[in-house]
Formats: sequence, structure tokens, C-alpha cells
Amino acid sequence: MCSPTVSSVPYPVSPTSSLIAQTEKNNLSGELPPEIAALADLRDFKMFRNSLEGTLFTEIGDLMNLRTLDLEQNLFTGTIPSEVLNIPDLQFLRGSFNEFSGTIPDDIGQLDSLKELWFAETDLGGTIPASIGDCEELESILLYGTDIEGELPPEMFASDQLAWVDLSETDVEGELPSTFYEATALRKFVMNSTDISGTLSEDLGNLENLEQLWIRKTNLEGKIPDSIGDLSKLEILLLDENKMTGPIPSTIGNNGNLLFVDVSNNELEGAIPSELFDVDRLEIIYIGNNTLTGPIPENYYEPDNLRELWIDGNLLTGTVPDVPDGKFEQLEELILNKNLLTGDVPDSLCDLRDDADGKIVSLHADCAQPPSPPQIGCACCTKCTTAAGEEDP
Repeated sequence: MCSPTVSSVPYPVSPTSSLIAQTEKNNLSGELPPEIAALADLRDFKMFRNSLEGTLFTEIGDLMNLRTLDLEQNLFTGTIPSEVLNIPDLQFLRGSFNEFSGTIPDDIGQLDSLKELWFAETDLGGTIPASIGDCEELESILLYGTDIEGELPPEMFASDQLAWVDLSETDVEGELPSTFYEATALRKFVMNSTDISGTLSEDLGNLENLEQLWIRKTNLEGKIPDSIGDLSKLEILLLDENKMTGPIPSTIGNNGNLLFVDVSNNELEGAIPSELFDVDRLEIIYIGNNTLTGPIPENYYEPDNLRELWIDGNLLTGTVPDVPDGKFEQLEELILNKNLLTGDVPDSLCDLRDDADGKIVSLHADCAQPPSPPQIGCACCTKCTTAAGEEDP
């Protein structure tokens, strides 16, 4: 059966009616007819998840009462027509998962009622215009997976409503502007796989509503600020595969809502703070492939919901602590190898293997032979390596 075209969809209203055009997820194809612009009182135009194609007609700017323009997940091409800027009350501008190209209009700030700017996974390029700071109601900017480049303009954090920014997998570069630390409404900030550089300021602690901080695979360097402990709502902290140095701050133990920490593959040093394991809600901890030293904290089993603990690829010494009854009941992965640990993996851990009374399916240690005896004894490990990472033959 043939898919319906958008031109075959009836609009059973007069051109002067106040209406919502909502035909999402209907497998519509074809191009948008310019006649839609005759619907003068159209408020919400939602055409996402179809197979619509072609360019966005310039007459779109005649829809002076439009609040929502949602064209996500179609096959649209061409640029964002400047006529869109003529729509005075436009609040939601969504065009993600299309083939839009060109740039964000320089005068995007004319849309002073704009709340959402979503053009992720498109071919949009150029820089973010400074005029975006005039969008005083802006709540979210989603431009990930585009060709956006250059430094972040300080003005983009001007809105005191800004809660969600995602510019992952773009060509954004340079340091985070000081205004980033003033965006106190931010809940989720994602900047993975960009060329962001510089350091995180101690002013990070000002972001009192921040729940998720994702800055992975960038050129970020310097220390994790002590003020990280002031982020009482933080649930996800992902700073892996950067160039960060210094210790893991003990203040991280103040983040009582933390669920997931990944600071692996950096150049962090010093001891693992025992305070990290005071966070009872933690489910995943990845701190491997740094230069951390000292022993495994004796309280490493304290988080009741901990499922994965990766501390491999460091310079940890001492023995693996015993685990009391009733602890590590949710643990599935414990990765200890490529360290300087000695002694034996305790029987209390072996009892938690999935073939015993627990859930552990991955238990790695430096128990490979040769040398003989191995660096660490383990009767229950699922993988044995040497401290250099060579596996058991």
C-alpha cells in the first residue's frame, strides 16, 4: 500500500481557524505544500517521524501565530529560511534528524520567545551566533552530531531558563566561557567528542541544579574542582578520556545523589578517596587507566547498589579487602587487573561469583602465570592478566 502524501491530508478548517496540525508518525511522504501558510492562526505544526522531504518553504514566516514547528525525523534538506525569524511567538523550533544544511541564522535572537532549538544530527554548520543570548526564554539547545564549529559564545548561557545543552560530536573548540558557570538552571550539559579545552573552574559549584555533566573525549585538562561536592543534585559525572590531572577530590563524597562516575583514562593521581564509597546510591564507578596509588579503600563495598567497579590500570598496592556478609550483593563486574596488588583475592569475593551465591560475572585480577607464583592469587577470577596487561596463556 502506498504511503499517503502530505498534500493528501485534509485540513478540515477555515484559513482563519485557530488550530493544531498534528500528523506525527503517520508515514507521510512528499513535500510540504506552501498553501499551509494560508492557515493564518496555526499554532502548533507537528510533522515529526514521517518521510517528508524537500526544503522548508519561505512562506513559513507568514504563520504569525505559530508556537511549535516540529519537523524532526524526516528527510528535509536545505537551510533554515530566515523568514522563520518573522514568527514573533515561536517557542519550539525542532528539526533534528534531517538533512538540513547551512547555518543557524545570525539573527536567531529575534525569536525572543524561543524555548527549544533542536537541530541535532543534521548537516548544520558554522558557529553559534552571539545573538542567541537574546533568546531570554531559551531552555534547551540540542545541536549534537552537526558540523557546528568554533568557540562557544558567552552569550549562549544568558537565559536564566537554560536547562539542557548538548553539543556532542561537533567541532566546537576552546575553553568554556565564564558565563557557563553562571547558568544556574542547567540540569544537563553534554560536550562529548569535541575540542573543548582548558580547565574546569571552581565556579562549577555554582551550578546548583546540575544533574548530569558529560564532558568526555575532549582536550579538557587540569584538576577536578573540589567544588564538585557542592553539586547536591548531580547524578551522572562523566569526565573520561580527557587530560585531567591531580587527585579525585574527597568532596565527591558529598554528592549523595550520584549514580554513575566515570573519570577513567585520564592522568589522575593520588589515593582513591574513601569518601567516594560513602555515596550509597552509586551504581557504576569507572576510575581505571589513571596513575592512582595507595590501597583499595577498606569501605569499597559500602554502596548497596554498586553493580560495576573498574579500578584497573593504576598503581594500586596492598591487598584486596575482605567483603562482609550482605555487601556487594548487586555487584556484577569488579575489574582489578593491571595494578600492583598482591596477596589473594579473598574467599568472600569468590563467594559472590555468579556460579556461587552472587551476581559477579566479571572478576579480573593480575593472577596470570608466569610469573609463578602469580602477582596475586585468585581461585575464581574470570580473567587473569599480568600487571602489564598480558593475559594468561
